[in-house]
Amino acid sequence: MPLTIHLDDFRPCYFGNETIRGRVLFESSTVLETRDIRVTFSGISKAKIQKVKGAGAPAANYRSRCVLFEKEKIVLHLNGEALAPGSYEWPFEFIFPSAVQGSSKWAQGPPFHSDANHPLPPTFAIETGDESRKVKCGIEYLLQAKVSKPQHGIIPSNAVLFLEELRLKFIPDCALSDGHDSGYSEIYRQQKEQIFNISTMLLLPQNRGRTLSMQEKLQSWFFPSQLPRFSFTASFSYPTRVIQGSPLQCLLEITPHIESSSITSPPEIVMKSISIEATSQTAARASPSLIGAMSAEINDRVDILSKTGLHIPVTGTVNLGELFGLLVFKHADVSFSTFNISRSYRLSVRIVFECAGTTSDLNFSNLLFDIVSDCKGPEKKDLAFETVESVGDAPPLYTDEPHSDISGATIRDLS
Repeated sequence: MPLTIHLDDFRPCYFGNETIRGRVLFESSTVLETRDIRVTFSGISKAKIQKVKGAGAPAANYRSRCVLFEKEKIVLHLNGEALAPGSYEWPFEFIFPSAVQGSSKWAQGPPFHSDANHPLPPTFAIETGDESRKVKCGIEYLLQAKVSKPQHGIIPSNAVLFLEELRLKFIPDCALSDGHDSGYSEIYRQQKEQIFNISTMLLLPQNRGRTLSMQEKLQSWFFPSQLPRFSFTASFSYPTRVIQGSPLQCLLEITPHIESSSITSPPEIVMKSISIEATSQTAARASPSLIGAMSAEINDRVDILSKTGLHIPVTGTVNLGELFGLLVFKHADVSFSTFNISRSYRLSVRIVFECAGTTSDLNFSNLLFDIVSDCKGPEKKDLAFETVESVGDAPPLYTDEPHSDISGATIRDLS
């Protein structure tokens, strides 16, 4: 007895406030007693945290399950009456919300959201871990059609005769590119700067390129206030919003401060090494229980650029992507945060300069940035669609599987 969900305008990716229209199709060759047929549309966020076994550490699993929203429509109510053989069709319609529609028992605290009406997170799944924690978590959006058994006796029953599930991929509006994310737009850029002060006799024109004698070194040690002075500012500019798969547009700017220096012309500033690293963080937390609460933050570090043994004079504004090649951070997941799961990104940069024989170290870390989707909005319908499938009581893993029709639905006989 096939039970199917057919969407009138199936899309591989959905956005906030979009209308989902479809029909429930049911075929019966025999008389069937049923209570009702209903369609449910819901969003679920699941997390599972497992402590890695160690000496004296109890092995335990910690789980959390948050309902982001849930809507239901009863398309047929029989209350135990017989449903005659035949083919049936019932229309339904839902609006994909753009915000979480529910309250939370969680305490407020970064990196999670605990407030109602925060942006609905995207479809997501990951399994990761480190030396102390294993994390499996996912966010799924699900259409379900159910044919329920009639109610007998006074004890409530949720027995289901047939169940069909259809998973939809969702991208939140806040994670969409708005046209300002690429290039050098100042709307989504941040700049960090550091001032370096240099005092050495090698700043004098006649001393440049040579090594100080022992007497000159002693003189510099005992009379530092008499040394020539020079200062410069090194600024690192980076994007705070990056489109999936696009290169990072990072700039280095060197500004000499001759007016506050005791020399008349700036010396050469040379880049000796550079490293740029991106860190993706998956954070999850599990509900308090008899064995307590649990949280985990799993960091995955990726080298974007690492160069040593350099001798590159730098002045003015330097486009690091043009100098060293495209700075690409290939990652598929957009940034988000909800009740029990979050996904975030940050940069770390270290650049070593040499000026007049003095080494200066620029070092910035925890430079937060967001990954946004390369989707252009609801009008774009040629996006890649990935079918998702839950595994047991564990959070959902997203895998490809054979599809019986365009909906990718599976019929399960539960009678």
